[in-house]
Amino acid sequence: MKKPIIGFGIAVVALAGLAFVAQNLFVNDHKSVPFTAMSTQNNEHSIAPTLNTTQAPVDIIEPPAPKLTGTDSPLLPMPTQQVDAAKSMANAMKNGDPRMPPLDPTPKPEDKATAAELADPKLYAQYESRQNMRLYKGYVKAAETEIPRLQQDIAKAKASGLSPEQIAEGEEKLRRIQQMRDQLASQHPQVLQ
Repeated sequence: MKKPIIGFGIAVVALAGLAFVAQNLFVNDHKSVPFTAMSTQNNEHSIAPTLNTTQAPVDIIEPPAPKLTGTDSPLLPMPTQQVDAAKSMANAMKNGDPRMPPLDPTPKPEDKATAAELADPKLYAQYESRQNMRLYKGYVKAAETEIPRLQQDIAKAKASGLSPEQIAEGEEKLRRIQQMRDQLASQHPQVLQ
């Protein structure tokens, strides 16, 4: 029982010692003691001292500001293509992107569950059934327009000499859409109305 307490005490003492050392190294006010560096007396444009120059300590309170030439500034004007992209993004955020597909319209009042349906589990089950049927009808309707388009794309791909893997991928997609449409039609014949 005493071993964990002793270990904890040693850890606390070690952390306190590290904090004391860190305070003396980093936190104490070093601004009152200026940094001394070697400066060159003969060559003022060079940062590094050379063997031919005489060196003497110099008090430096602040490091010298770097001399910017005009090509090394991070705030240079952006190239025009990036400016156009930034303007385009700001415009799209403000006004919308014209390339974006139309969003599904807001649900009609008859599509939302009524207060009575929300309160009664049997009525809500009927509401869910209506919503599912609406979803199934939407899938079958979309499949009826998509299947001929996929069949045309597969025929074009075969005529243009696409790889068998790519053609097989399109055929598999077509097969799955047809399979789901047929399954929905057999389980729920009212989706074909």
